[in-house]
Amino acid sequence: MNLDEIIEQSNDSNAFSGHLAGSNGIGQVSQGWEPSNLVLLESAYVNTGLVDDESRIFTLDKVDYQIPSRLSAMAVSNNIMIMAMETMHLLRIDLQRQHEIEGRFFIFSGEKHSMALYIEIPRKVSEGKIYKMFFDPTGRHLIITTETGDNYYLFEKWKKAKVLSKFKGIVIESIAWNRSNDRPMESSTKEFLIGTRNGLIFEAELEPTAELFKKEERYFKQVYSIQTNMPITGIRMEQFPVTRRKYYVIAVTPTRIYQFIGTVSPNTSNGVIGGSEDKAMFESLFSKYEVNPGFSELPGDLPYSQLHFFSPFQDLQYQGVAKTFAWLTGPGIYHGNLVFGSQNTGDSVIDTPQLLPYPATRLELDASTAVSEIPIAIALTEFHFILLYKERIRAVNQLNDQIVFDELIPLKAKEEVITMSVDTTKNTFWIYTGWSIFELIITKEDRDVWTLYLDKKQYDMALQYTKNPAQRDRVLTLQANHNFSQGRYMLSAKYYAQSTVAFEEVALKFVERDERDALRSYLLAKVDKLRKGDITQKTIICTWLVEIYLSKLNQLEDLAASSAADSDVQNLMAEQSVLEDEFKAFLETNKMYLDKKTTYKLLASHGRTEQLLFYAILIGDYERVISHWIQEKNYKNALEVLSKQESLDTYYRFSPVLMENAPYDTVSVWMRQPNLNPRNLIPSLLKYDHKSLEAGAQNQAIRYLSYVVTQLENTDPAIHNYLLTLYATQPTREEVALLNFLATEGRAMHYNLDYALRICTQNNRIQSCVNIFSSMGLYGEAVELALKHNDLELARINADKPEDDEMLRKSLWLKIARHVVKEKKDIKAAMEFLSNSDLLKIEDILPFFPDFVLIDDFKEEICQALEEYNIHIDELKVDMDEATKSAENIRIDVRELRSRFAVVASTERCTSCDFPLLTRQFYIFPCQHTFHADCLIKNLTPCLSNRQLKRLDELQEQIQNEMQNQQKMLLMNGHSLQPMSASNPALDAHAQAQAHAQAHAQAHAQGGLTNLPLIGQTAAATMALGGAIGAGGKLLMNGGVAIAATAAQTAAGAFNVFGENGNIGGSGLGMQLSLGLSGGGGPGKGDDVAVVVPRLELLRDELDDLVASECLLCGELMIKTIDQPFLANDELDLELSWGVQ
Repeated sequence: MNLDEIIEQSNDSNAFSGHLAGSNGIGQVSQGWEPSNLVLLESAYVNTGLVDDESRIFTLDKVDYQIPSRLSAMAVSNNIMIMAMETMHLLRIDLQRQHEIEGRFFIFSGEKHSMALYIEIPRKVSEGKIYKMFFDPTGRHLIITTETGDNYYLFEKWKKAKVLSKFKGIVIESIAWNRSNDRPMESSTKEFLIGTRNGLIFEAELEPTAELFKKEERYFKQVYSIQTNMPITGIRMEQFPVTRRKYYVIAVTPTRIYQFIGTVSPNTSNGVIGGSEDKAMFESLFSKYEVNPGFSELPGDLPYSQLHFFSPFQDLQYQGVAKTFAWLTGPGIYHGNLVFGSQNTGDSVIDTPQLLPYPATRLELDASTAVSEIPIAIALTEFHFILLYKERIRAVNQLNDQIVFDELIPLKAKEEVITMSVDTTKNTFWIYTGWSIFELIITKEDRDVWTLYLDKKQYDMALQYTKNPAQRDRVLTLQANHNFSQGRYMLSAKYYAQSTVAFEEVALKFVERDERDALRSYLLAKVDKLRKGDITQKTIICTWLVEIYLSKLNQLEDLAASSAADSDVQNLMAEQSVLEDEFKAFLETNKMYLDKKTTYKLLASHGRTEQLLFYAILIGDYERVISHWIQEKNYKNALEVLSKQESLDTYYRFSPVLMENAPYDTVSVWMRQPNLNPRNLIPSLLKYDHKSLEAGAQNQAIRYLSYVVTQLENTDPAIHNYLLTLYATQPTREEVALLNFLATEGRAMHYNLDYALRICTQNNRIQSCVNIFSSMGLYGEAVELALKHNDLELARINADKPEDDEMLRKSLWLKIARHVVKEKKDIKAAMEFLSNSDLLKIEDILPFFPDFVLIDDFKEEICQALEEYNIHIDELKVDMDEATKSAENIRIDVRELRSRFAVVASTERCTSCDFPLLTRQFYIFPCQHTFHADCLIKNLTPCLSNRQLKRLDELQEQIQNEMQNQQKMLLMNGHSLQPMSASNPALDAHAQAQAHAQAHAQAHAQGGLTNLPLIGQTAAATMALGGAIGAGGKLLMNGGVAIAATAAQTAAGAFNVFGENGNIGGSGLGMQLSLGLSGGGGPGKGDDVAVVVPRLELLRDELDDLVASECLLCGELMIKTIDQPFLANDELDLELSWGVQ
């Protein structure tokens, strides 16, 4: 009957729901084969325990799942459960889908998302029932073996198992899966070992495939035989943690245990560790045990056995090697630890093996003798053995061999327990019968482990498994008491400090036993455990510790002094050194909790000077340390401590005595502290004995002050004055250092010059005095002082210093010359001296010579001087001739400029207002731009400064006043202006020129050319060629020539140029243009006028310079005003008013 037939026969069914006991479990199902679409089931938990659930570690729960058919085998791995029915069908359940198990869910047989899946096994009618199933740790690979030797393979979610043809005829008793992660990405089983019923060990590898005609067996090969026809009921392989190719294999029969150690062979095709058809992976490992197999034997007649292991790391990705093992045998449970190290072939991995006899389960008929019953299956946890009997289940603690759990299994009538299945990956335990499934739930297995270790006095192990502070304190207290009773006082002090035993009680214990070392250790630990706020307690304990340390140090010193053996002395001294270091570390750690005065008293009373100084440095009491070393005259140590501290006041306090006794080292310390104020160190420098210096020795005061001045750039006058004093008062007569100092100071001169001069004078430092005179600008005094001491070279140097005052230099050189001539009376030396100066000549020093002296020695110099004078006179003559020619040329240029004129057409208009130009006074520029005078001033006014505007107003007012005054003077002298007739062309040119010159002069005197009468109106045309024609009627040119013209002359259309004689030629209606300056057109009254009006001309010149220095449109003014708009604001408004709206 296949699965479809079973489903068709089902009439009544219930849903598959779950009660997960603890973390795993399965629910219940109805008697029918096909579950209904949706049924909600309640939990049917059956509690058979006798104690409260919260206090129980082991709980046996029955899973209320109605099995569809009688079970023959069951396997669980990685939360996947496989149940094998006697009908040769499999039921696979995913226990990990807890959210579906705990609530409502749908289940459809055979569908992809079902929690349970029915699987069919291909079989023949003659085949036997399923014997065993072997599930790999991943829960993906399942191997099924039958009693007749037929074997099947099921991979992950296959719906049908496949026959393993190469396994035909082999009844599998055990399988050792390969747990290594060498090939994590492959879907194959990797290499695994098979233990058979007839004592053979095979190696095989299966790889699932979807191809129809391809077999899953990659290879299947026998690798070992135990040579006895006994079943290999358990087998396991472990990879050594360090050596990748080294493996350990353990196999058991009902009476023997075998161990194999060796290296495995790599796959010859790709170099990866693995086996093949040609050579199995473990073939080389087992080959070494063919002749001499290593095994241990426990005699017995038990036909079955089991082998179980426990690994602390169950994660599939990080599986660790097995830690312990348990072997079910006839005499009892053989168990022990597995220790992997450097074992080789023939060695054992099993450490401290033990045999645990089975506990008694029933009494004999006389009720006096207990009988031990052999369990049908066992399991191994971290701390317990699980023993499964036919009617009950027990848990035996590994630590004390006591039964901690014993419970009957609630079986129905004639119901028998088959065996127990263990999920080694998730550490769950399942017991099953033909129709029922039970789960043994383990909760907090290590809950009471600490008490068991405590009873065994394994205190360190007990501490590892304590769960709360109370348990931990209990263990520590007992451990401390135990060590104290055994005389291990240092250990007891360590654990007492971690416990809550009263401080007074513990301290009294050690005091009574006079165990000061243990007491010290205890107190140190208690100080570390106290809170920061417990200042008082810490101070008391730390003070006590100081006393204990000091007593111990003195004790060790006394013992070393009284010991006769050298070895004992060395040991005591070594112990003392260690204790001193420990004491220093204690002081450094707890210095803030120690009272300074009390600690000082304790250290001093015990004579511990070294520790006292160390403590003083720790708390920053450097003055005490420095004072101590000074009293000991150990100035080097005093300076070393002084340099380590930062207080400047401490430097000032101790520097005098240190400078007096260790000047070099003291100055070196000062130089390392740039924040010192040198002024405050002057008292210390005064303590320095300068006179005791040996020849060539360096003056330390000068060394420090030089460093301060040059390196630190100190500018304190007191420091500079004192340094200068030290230089000046040196016993040596050399002035190099003093002169270098003065030269380095330069113009800054932070020292007092008067003081410096007085000190140098008092100490006869002549060169320095001369240098100071020069610094003060007293070059005469400097030269005189140098000459006074006959130091000509020094006098010469100082005579050349006033480079900007040649007269002073010459006078200084004359002083030197007078000294050379009169004092030394050496004519030749005087001549040589004269050659060194470019300021003095022979005639300068001749007055210094005596009246009667032979000139033979300086005859050549006199001749040379006379020749130089002659040459100089000739040069002056040449310069005078050139100056005369230049003056004549200038006079010619002036005369030519007076004859220059410009032509203005009668139709010319003003560039600014566009009205006729000749209607008012105007200016004309060389660029031919013309402006009315008032238009030019109007346009120029916005560009003038306030000062210029004010001056412009003043000039206009002064010119107006001056013109009125001149007009009155002319009238008083009888001058009058006569109009010229334009219709009289017969007049000769020279007379006309004279007449017009006189008219021009009269016009100037009477207020300008505007007074000339011209056809009912007088007009004046003023023009400029080199500058501009002024508004007053002056032609501004280089020569200052003024030209006047009438409107009648310009009406002819153009002016004619004057000839050399001053005549004017013209045609049509015109007038003569006369020159109104003396020397212009011949003699006349115009000469007198030109002389009379100098002030008016000056005012007009200044006015012209102000307003007509440049053209308004062509000069720099146009460039400066280029950003101004073409239309002014009023013009712009007018322009806009004409716009069309």
